[in-house]
Amino acid sequence: MTLALPLALTLLLAAPPAPPPAVDWSRIPDSVGVSSLTPPQKDVLARVLADEFCYCGCPHTLLGCLTEHKQCTHAPRMAAMAARLAGMGLSATEILRTLTEYYASFDRAKRAKLEVNALGTPLGEPKAPVVFYEFADFECPFCQQLRPKLEAFVKRHPGRVKLVFRAFPIPGHPHAEPAAEASEWARDQGIFWPFHDGMFDNPKKLDTDSLVLLADKLGKDGESLRQALTDRKYRDRVQGGLLEGRRAGVNGTPTLFINGRKHVIPDYSDTVLEFVLEDEEEWLKRGWKD
Repeated sequence: MTLALPLALTLLLAAPPAPPPAVDWSRIPDSVGVSSLTPPQKDVLARVLADEFCYCGCPHTLLGCLTEHKQCTHAPRMAAMAARLAGMGLSATEILRTLTEYYASFDRAKRAKLEVNALGTPLGEPKAPVVFYEFADFECPFCQQLRPKLEAFVKRHPGRVKLVFRAFPIPGHPHAEPAAEASEWARDQGIFWPFHDGMFDNPKKLDTDSLVLLADKLGKDGESLRQALTDRKYRDRVQGGLLEGRRAGVNGTPTLFINGRKHVIPDYSDTVLEFVLEDEEEWLKRGWKD
């Protein structure tokens, strides 16, 4: 009797995995992007489509919603997100976990309470209903890569989304904290975005003298910036931003929030940003699973 359970467990673990569900891919909309997947990636997607339920609120699995509930506009986007994750090499389990975390973030109670109005004029139209709230470090190479993509995306969607920025200096980056303080000085001077761009365009020139020259170039008194950095005038404001970020779950940069929802998809491409913007707009209009 004592050997039966270990033997049964050994046989279970040695058993081959169940074959992926059969899917008639010809019935799946082209917008899902199945054609770009390899056969193993399609098998992963098949498992996700058969196991996950559509968040439009209907009683169908995602596969059933795609094939039977043709009036659903959300299922093709949700399936396209799953297909993109499969194409990135994620397993079915990882995709299901990511989708669960993503849709859970729409819960009002789980949205981070982030200060927007105190951060000055956003990039984009101030009345846009969707706020992209970015925590970033001026010395972070990943933030430097994301910055032009994110700004271009916002500019291509006027009236739909605006961008606000909060410096989140990472320990170990020697100029990150002074640069963050300088950005707050620039915010008070009404030159935040050109100053922000100037620092990101020249990440090797974040020493005090270079920042003073940038302030002068933008028509402000660079020596007042030097004094502010010497006096640590904006230290408390930067520390407040760090505290706000940590409370919201920021543990690295860049981290993006969409109307308080933490962006949990491991992808900042235009395609995924379009997905999350459309999803937020749909949720604002109708919600789902509320």
